[in-house]
Order: sequence, then C-alpha cells, then structure tokens
Amino acid sequence: MCARYTLSSSEKEILAAYSATMTEPFTPTINARITERMPVITADEPDKIQQMHFQLVAHFAEGPKSVKATFNTRDDKIMESKLWRPLFVNHKRVLIPANGFYELDKVTAPQENQVYKFGLTDREIFSYAGLWSKWVGPGYELPYYSFSIITTESNTKVGNVHDKKRMPVILNKEDEALWLSKDVSPAQLMQLLKPYPDDLMYAERSSVRANTPGLIQSGDQNSL
Repeated sequence: MCARYTLSSSEKEILAAYSATMTEPFTPTINARITERMPVITADEPDKIQQMHFQLVAHFAEGPKSVKATFNTRDDKIMESKLWRPLFVNHKRVLIPANGFYELDKVTAPQENQVYKFGLTDREIFSYAGLWSKWVGPGYELPYYSFSIITTESNTKVGNVHDKKRMPVILNKEDEALWLSKDVSPAQLMQLLKPYPDDLMYAERSSVRANTPGLIQSGDQNSL
C-alpha cells in the first residue's frame, strides 16, 4: 500500500501544473508520511490547492488517532464501505499532486529491506485519485481535514516488488477534471480506477527506509 510519497516540486511548478491557487505556503518534501499535511484539490473547490492531513479520519470517528483512520482506500471495496462510499458518491473526491511513491521490496529480496521509488516517465507532476473527509470534535479548535489515496491492482512493474499487488491510482492528465466533476456517475468514475501503464513508469532504488526520512539516491531506473 502507498504510505510514503514524494512531492518535491516547488510551489511555482505545482501551480503551473494545475489551474488553481495555493491557499497557504507549501514546503516540498521527498518523503510525505502519514498524518503530514499535504496539498490536495477538492471537487468542491477545484480552483484551490489546499492542505490536509494524509490519512483519512472518518467523520464518525472518536478522533484523528482513531483506528478508523485509513491512508489508503481500496477501489474494489469503495462502493460497500460505510466510510468510503458516502465520500465517493457525494463528491468528496480530491486530486493529490505527487512526483512519485515508495514501496518496500517484499518479493525479490525481502531480507535486504530495499525501497524503490516509482514515478512517471511522461510527466514530472501527476495526480493520485483520492477521497477527503472533515472531522469535528472535542479537543480540536478547528475542523480536522484529511485524505486518503485510492489504490487498485498493481501493474507488473509495481507488482514485481509489492507482495500484495496493489498500487495507487494515478490519473491520466485528461481524466483529472472528470475525477472532480459533479456531473458524472459513480460507474463512470469507477472506470478511472485502474493501474497506470507499465511503459509510462520507472522504478529506481531509493535510500528512504521504512520509518526514517531519507534522501533519494540514483539507482537502476527502469530495472523492474
């Protein structure tokens, strides 16, 4: 599952990739982790790039640290979940800007604890499909806004290292507006939740480790 990703592009580069404005300053990161605040674009306000916490907290949860929090949303269970389905059908959808994501190799050499970074060969900045939620409760003066990344079955490149054969949903550029549209049916949107083509992705070894920040090192690009 996708628990770490990168958005190392500058604000200027992000703004150039989307027809939206930043609502607050953003610091680029090569290692976005669970609960960090990261940029998203919502279907409700598609002209704004906002920041929310990475890990979706159900509106009915006891709080942001609830066991009901989830950083990934499975596409094959989205229509049956009491958390995900209402968000999906009621337009609580987001674009999540990114440059790449990390996966630990649990297939070819699990004992080596090797992490791979995956990115796209056809563009530097792309969007994950995601859902967002608003939680309000005691102990928090302001609402807690959070999001999750939708995952689907993996393509071959990601599946070569991911033992559960899952990967984040990466939207085609031309499908980003459709994902945020409120004039399409859930059935149409489900068609967008599919693996990204192998030939448009690269994989390289990374020095990022499971629970520590790290720097990306050059590796065997396209070796998977």
